Amino acid sequence: MNNAFLQFVFFLVAVCAGWLAGYCFRPRADNKDADTSSSYYKGLNYLLSEQPDAAVMTVINDLPVNLETLPTHLALGNLMRSKGEVDGAIRIHQNLLSRPSLPRDKLHQVHLELARDYISAGVLDRAERLLKDVVEESDAYRAEALEHLQHIYQTEREWDQAIAVALRRLPPRSWLKKAPVAGPRDRRVECALSHFYCEKAQQLLAEHRFKDANIALQSARQFDRDNVRAYMLSATIALKQQKPQLALDLLHTVVDRQAAFSSEVLPLFREAFNNFGGREAYLDALLRIAKATESSAFIIEAAELMESKGDAASALQYLLAATRQRPTLGLVNKVIAQSDVEKGPALALMHDIVLKLRAERPVYRCWQCGFSGRKLHWLCPSCEQWGTITPIRGTQGD
Repeated sequence: MNNAFLQFVFFLVAVCAGWLAGYCFRPRADNKDADTSSSYYKGLNYLLSEQPDAAVMTVINDLPVNLETLPTHLALGNLMRSKGEVDGAIRIHQNLLSRPSLPRDKLHQVHLELARDYISAGVLDRAERLLKDVVEESDAYRAEALEHLQHIYQTEREWDQAIAVALRRLPPRSWLKKAPVAGPRDRRVECALSHFYCEKAQQLLAEHRFKDANIALQSARQFDRDNVRAYMLSATIALKQQKPQLALDLLHTVVDRQAAFSSEVLPLFREAFNNFGGREAYLDALLRIAKATESSAFIIEAAELMESKGDAASALQYLLAATRQRPTLGLVNKVIAQSDVEKGPALALMHDIVLKLRAERPVYRCWQCGFSGRKLHWLCPSCEQWGTITPIRGTQGD
């Protein structure tokens, strides 16, 4: 018993001696570091307590600015911007710019963050000036600054300036014997460039400057050979210039490369044939495209043309065969309408139901973010990517 007691006493003494040694000889925290930590946690506490003004003043007045604390300043500023407290973010980043002791590359980083603040606040002219400075002075942040500049000019619909900035974002390729394969980022820039030229062409088209518009559309197709919009605009100009064959050639290119957009080109296709060729030639063209693309829009157009020629029975048989092969709401609705709905209330009810289903279903969807709607946007309203929205194919689409 005595031995056990002695062992316990020695163990207790050893523990106490170790604790005392650690307490006496532990490294003392520098007062400056303690103040910095205190300021950081105080500002963060204000921010989390929904007191953004107090948080900003704490960071500006109490937290020193140096290389060690710069990430904290930037993180808090960006956090405030993400929370919608843009004024506070601006004050934090402006406070950093007033400190010339920071290295030049860090000041460029702060310039970029302040420009993002101004973009969030809608003060695009100030953001533009800051971003231009970063583009000219910083190799490290030039790419990000150009991306934001492009977004500003796109928002302001300054298409010539947007084109100039987008061209600077692409790697130089003209001097290479063989252009390198574009990566995903370059591909997005090229797609945006193609649509910028389309936007410019639309403005020129409204001014009846057909030659200049065609030049812009040639550039659009150069950067994106599958840009449906560019071909449709070129076909529109060809029709205005009384060149229906050229318009048809351009529209056939769309159908061959982007079958999902067949329903979009149908109105132009119809207009071209109204100025070129007869009804038989038009029907033959419709049947060929409908067979190749299985487009409900072209199938319905062909059936309606058959019916207008007095061959309603053939039109109905054609619709039934197409619907069996690839049923869509549009084809089902047309079959019901082609039948005599007055023969019974069941057909009339089905007709109304299909009409309601079609009216409630989205027609277009963005393959990038999944945004859907009933209107074709060349620029997705959700993810703000160009050329990502396409018509929905399948039983609920074309």
